[in-house]
Amino acid sequence: MRTVLSALLAFLLLASLPQYASCEEPYTLKTAWLVEHEAFAAWYARQNGWDVEAGFRLDMKFYETGRELMADMRQAPWQIAACGALPALTASLENAAEIIAIGNDESLATGIYVRKDSPMLGHTGYNALYPEMAGTTGTVRGRTILCTLRSSAHYTVHKWLAALGLTEKDVILKDMPQEAALRAFLSGEGDAVALWAPFTLEAERNGLQPVTLSSQCNASQPTLILADKAFAGQHPERVQAFLSMYFRGISALQETPREKLVAAYAEFQRQWSGKHLPPQDAAWELARHPIFGLDGQMALFTGKDQRMQGWLKSLTEFAGGENRLADVKDTYLRAISADRTAAPK
Repeated sequence: MRTVLSALLAFLLLASLPQYASCEEPYTLKTAWLVEHEAFAAWYARQNGWDVEAGFRLDMKFYETGRELMADMRQAPWQIAACGALPALTASLENAAEIIAIGNDESLATGIYVRKDSPMLGHTGYNALYPEMAGTTGTVRGRTILCTLRSSAHYTVHKWLAALGLTEKDVILKDMPQEAALRAFLSGEGDAVALWAPFTLEAERNGLQPVTLSSQCNASQPTLILADKAFAGQHPERVQAFLSMYFRGISALQETPREKLVAAYAEFQRQWSGKHLPPQDAAWELARHPIFGLDGQMALFTGKDQRMQGWLKSLTEFAGGENRLADVKDTYLRAISADRTAAPK
């Protein structure tokens, strides 16, 4: 009996060896991010091991600004990245990147803030198309606005002024980095300050009020998910694997109970930025950054109203750069959607 059992065990062991030998090791996928909300879904997916389940190990490198991330594309090659639309759209065309999805919409977290006693707050709906937007031609003309030029905050100022029938020549724009602009404004300089998160949160903590958020003056602010063109051309299945993992992360975040989600976001920021966010600040960040799963992304990229194309066309026109709408690719979204439809129920 022992002989029979020993032989059986030996047979089972040998039979199992080819199976293990044929398993491929997960490949490393090099990705680049800012230490901001759009990286949360990828971080969350990696924490749960969903990258390995998809066949790769997610390497996440972080940058301070989108300009640095795009400039580093050739020096420290990344295969997939996420950053604000303006840095991606205005980067040198030598940075051959495709726009394959969006990370979030930052239109609720970007805006123009004033002090509580500002006359600009006294009237909303001056332009009936934007009923929540405050300000009038008379209360805004000639004002000094602290703003980081050629940025998402600057784009918001541009769209706000246009909605009021004004141009940048009708105000004084003072170019300042975000932190410096907020500090100067809190010290009494200027009549308004244009900001993005997390400085919008700090502005609200200090009692400042928005005359408009980007969402209220048609200044949509998508964060773009990018893929290196050469890499995507050689490995489209790897791009699809990443997006599938990313959307899995987004779906999990949408389904996670609020208290647990707030705690997870605070831990994400603690690990990656060194920030210690109190629960109310983490909740603010989550509420101000809408995210989109596969169905939402498909609607943006392929819907009849061409929302994504419209957002990027407006941003490109503002930036004065070449039209890069040809770099918008819904190929990978369609492939994932087709796979999902074909999967057995």
